[in-house]
Amino acid sequence: MTPAERAFDAALRERLRERARTIIGADQAVAKQLVAARQRITELLAAQATDYRRWQLAQLLDQVETVLGAVMGSAAGVADRALRELWQQGEDFVDKPLAAGGIALELRLPLLDVQQLAAMRAFTLERLKNVGAEAKGKIGTQLGRVVMGVSTPHEAIRAVQASLGDDMPRRAATIVRTETSQAFAVASQQRLGQAAALDERLEKQWRRSGKVHSRWNHDLIDGQRVAASKPFRVPGVSGGVDLMMHPHDPAAPPAQNINCGCISLPRVRGWGVATPGAKPFTQLELDRNPAKAALDRAARAQGMRQDGRTGPAAKTA
Repeated sequence: MTPAERAFDAALRERLRERARTIIGADQAVAKQLVAARQRITELLAAQATDYRRWQLAQLLDQVETVLGAVMGSAAGVADRALRELWQQGEDFVDKPLAAGGIALELRLPLLDVQQLAAMRAFTLERLKNVGAEAKGKIGTQLGRVVMGVSTPHEAIRAVQASLGDDMPRRAATIVRTETSQAFAVASQQRLGQAAALDERLEKQWRRSGKVHSRWNHDLIDGQRVAASKPFRVPGVSGGVDLMMHPHDPAAPPAQNINCGCISLPRVRGWGVATPGAKPFTQLELDRNPAKAALDRAARAQGMRQDGRTGPAAKTA
């Protein structure tokens, strides 16, 4: 690799670390908000009379709604800031590595179209509101059972804790991870398309997440390289092929996107990179998910997974 190629590769890695810090930080901040909601609602219910006949359902539901509204509002604020940060990071993911490699295009490129970002922000807010509304509904059901004498206050509190301690945080975290990852991916693709209009050497490469339990079809196409304006060919979950401009493509089926950790890397045709083809599976992945070893053997036999240490780049679409 030349000094320019090494600088480009190093800048990509730094941008990926920045992306990970932002997504993980947002995820943790939202989780903290939901833990606080669980604690406040538990305290609210524990302070009620031990005689279920003295429970005032309407008043309790109003108090629960107030707590959930405040918490989900804070969570939405965290997600919204992360969306805007990752949108900018997606733009920088193309500009900064290219500049580090001596290809200075940033000042020649137009502003990104932020209409899609606005739609993502509104969609994420609505989805988080729905999580809070569903939680309120489940809590209301448990409180109603107490008022009717079907459940004891203690049983209701335990049921509410279970609901707030499992399903609600998981759903909220999935929304935040998926939507913030999508903001980064969409902005990066927009910017890469703009840059490719000025430098036809620009292309992109699919890079798998590295998760132990990942999508087999995303592992299969790891290393696939296509022109900046062309879609990746991703095996469909139910058969066939899905054409995706990038991981987290809004136009792709939800089964291809939810909780996906893959990313599209900008590349310069003809430049060397640390891993030009598929990223080798780690020993940890192979030990904990034996299916990956079988996938690797089958894919290599078909010439679909050739890693950078032992062969050329993976097949392009």
